Amino acid sequence: MTRAVLTALASIACGALILGSELALAESAPSKAAAQGDLEKDLAVEVIFTGYVRRTDKGASIFVRMTGEVPVEAERAGRRLTYRLSGAKLGVRNNANPLPTNYFGPPVSNVALVPSSTGVDLVIDLSAGPDEAAPKHRFVNGGQLATLVVELPPSPQ
Repeated sequence: MTRAVLTALASIACGALILGSELALAESAPSKAAAQGDLEKDLAVEVIFTGYVRRTDKGASIFVRMTGEVPVEAERAGRRLTYRLSGAKLGVRNNANPLPTNYFGPPVSNVALVPSSTGVDLVIDLSAGPDEAAPKHRFVNGGQLATLVVELPPSPQ
């Protein structure tokens, strides 16, 4: 037999062995509901990191890089903006540490990702009151990643 044929036979045998062991594991799984819950947890969109950029017009851009898009609901309460990222999860515990943006000046004093019961909240504390509504947000997609971008206008001086 040629080397290519032997390699192909070895691959087929290895695949059958792996498939057999996966079937055995599936049969010993605790329950279908528990497996479904684990699958949903694995399929959740993961927050990779968040960032802050001060623009030349003295406004700011805040971004959250994720493994996919999620529904976003914006809320405003005084100087606090909250963007609820439904279905997202923090992949690394360190992502819950706030970004102390107060050192860069207005319009933002703090940015934090906060785990919630429905996903992750992007909480933005402003150094001055915003307009009537929360600033617009948008998704920028690149490859298999999505980036939520929130553009904040310059603070009125």
